[in-house]
Amino acid sequence: MRHPIKHRLAWSIAGILTTAALVAAASPGQTAFEHRRDVMKQLGANFYLGVGRVVKGRAAYGPDTVTAAEALVDLTAALDTLFPPGSDVPDSKMKRQLLADPAKSAALAAAVRADATALLPVVRGGDKAAIAASYKSLSDSCEACHSQFRQEE
Repeated sequence: MRHPIKHRLAWSIAGILTTAALVAAASPGQTAFEHRRDVMKQLGANFYLGVGRVVKGRAAYGPDTVTAAEALVDLTAALDTLFPPGSDVPDSKMKRQLLADPAKSAALAAAVRADATALLPVVRGGDKAAIAASYKSLSDSCEACHSQFRQEE
């Protein structure tokens, strides 16, 4: 039996609305992932380019180095909010174990925050050897979390 055009149109609209609802339901996790990816890119740029180049002798120490260290402190303050349930979308490199062990991930995030906070006054002081040591400590804290909760590339 053929459905009148009104019924086919109603079913088409219902299908579109159902699809839109499913996409909307997935959006918060995707949005959280995209936000996390953006914050992590900013962290990487400030860490590797802003401070790391100075540590490796590829850039001169200056006000931009301090600005990068300040940005690291600000960005790491948000670490606990970057991994909500549902943000382990297919494009994410996040291991699901991160969500299963919130105490461990919180402790690792706290270590990163503490090391970023400790790096700032050292960078402000301008002693390259001290900056390198503090930079290494922060790098090790980042790696501790990545090695446990980030999938290989």
